Amino acid sequence: MKLRIVLMLLVLLTATALAEVPEWKGKFGVGGRIPVFMPMFEGSDFELFDNQYEPFGMGWDVGVHGRLGLTERLVLNFSVAYASSYDDSTATSDQSFSFNSSDNAFARLEGLLFGLTANYYFRYEEKTQPYLIGGIGVDSWRINRRSVPRGSDPYTPTVNDFNIKLGAGVSYWMSERFTLDFQTLFTYGLFKFSTNWPEGEYGSSDWSSWKDRPFKAYLEPSFGLTYYLWGTPDTDKDGVNDKKDQCPDTPLGTVVDENGCPIDSDGDGVFDGFDMCPDTPKGAKVDTKGCPIDSDKDGVFDGIDQCPNTPEDVPVDDIGCPFDKDKDGVPDYKDKCPDTPAGVKVDADGCPIDSDKDGVPDYKDKCANTHVGVEVDSSGCPFAAILKETVTLQGGLNYSSGSFTISEGAAPALDEIAETMIKYDFIKIEIRGYCDADGAETFNQTLSESRAMAVYDYLLGKGIAADRMNSKGFGEDPKFFIAPNDTPENKLRNRRVEIEVIK
Repeated sequence: MKLRIVLMLLVLLTATALAEVPEWKGKFGVGGRIPVFMPMFEGSDFELFDNQYEPFGMGWDVGVHGRLGLTERLVLNFSVAYASSYDDSTATSDQSFSFNSSDNAFARLEGLLFGLTANYYFRYEEKTQPYLIGGIGVDSWRINRRSVPRGSDPYTPTVNDFNIKLGAGVSYWMSERFTLDFQTLFTYGLFKFSTNWPEGEYGSSDWSSWKDRPFKAYLEPSFGLTYYLWGTPDTDKDGVNDKKDQCPDTPLGTVVDENGCPIDSDGDGVFDGFDMCPDTPKGAKVDTKGCPIDSDKDGVFDGIDQCPNTPEDVPVDDIGCPFDKDKDGVPDYKDKCPDTPAGVKVDADGCPIDSDKDGVPDYKDKCANTHVGVEVDSSGCPFAAILKETVTLQGGLNYSSGSFTISEGAAPALDEIAETMIKYDFIKIEIRGYCDADGAETFNQTLSESRAMAVYDYLLGKGIAADRMNSKGFGEDPKFFIAPNDTPENKLRNRRVEIEVIK
């Protein structure tokens, strides 16, 4: 039960984490020790009432001490302890390393042990620090006989010794104010400087001779605990004293570096110790607990997410943007034309732009300004054979009077030609006038030219540009007859106007 309480106490004392090891310099502490008292170097000729043996065995110590840090390595100790041991009146061998009980004891040894020593610490910048001990001391011994023989003085004799102390130990900083240490101290008596010990009080001698002393030295293995009352202050309780603390107002509970400044391992602006998500990726925005925020729930944190408003359940890449397989700038979930070739301009639906609305996208369209409604081929150009190669207008003129006026029956055909030419603005035509063989050749030549020009003027009036039309008259030249010039019907066939697409 006692051991459990001690362990719980040590756990509580070590609960405060140390950002760095406190300095010894300037600190003052008080503490206690529990040593084992082990007398050594007994006189082999020691006699107690004519029986030769070595009297005192191991016993217990209990002591207190004060410590003052002089430098980072050197600490001054003031100590006082009480030691106690029994002899064994039946023993005939060395008793130094065994515990004696009071059952067979003739006397009980008691001592007040005063010491002035110094500890020299190695590895003083670490929590665990080996050290050496050296110093001096004064011991005041007395022996209480368990029964006083008749005729003996009733008082208790004492002897006061001067000694040197040497040893070594290991100290451990449990917190800013507590250290635990284990040490072994060897004390050797140099001389006695006072005594009222009568001869025969304990043995035949009056202890004036070192040879006749029951022991001349002793070992004290011990555990010690020290609490430091003051030292270099640590105002913000971060484990770094104010002298070294470059961030003296650190919030309580914050993990700090060796300079006392808060550590933010993942660089998210929330200090270690408060950060519930200490491995946040660099650049991610976090909440007050240091955990990354993902506003659009796409699995890529705000701050890293370059497309922060992605609709829910849309797959994204590692920077939080919806996938765009064809790289046209329209994400796949919106793209109605997901296989657009690279570099092609697209509309809001991800489809290639068709500026002239001819069904052939601009990147394929070799005739980019085709009029609306014009039928085009796969390259976006109007079909080449839109018009017949030659349109022949017959029976539309009254030749008996030498007229070249266009009849009402011919107008619909010419109107259709005009509409087609407006629709296909790349077309150019040649208008050709012909006559039969009746009449004078010169007259027929002029008449054929007038017939062609009448059609020219008609189309010009319908909005066809002059540079898109040529007109020619071919008279009565038999080589252009399309029928024998013998009957009225055949002559009618030869009196005609032909329109031919030349481009």
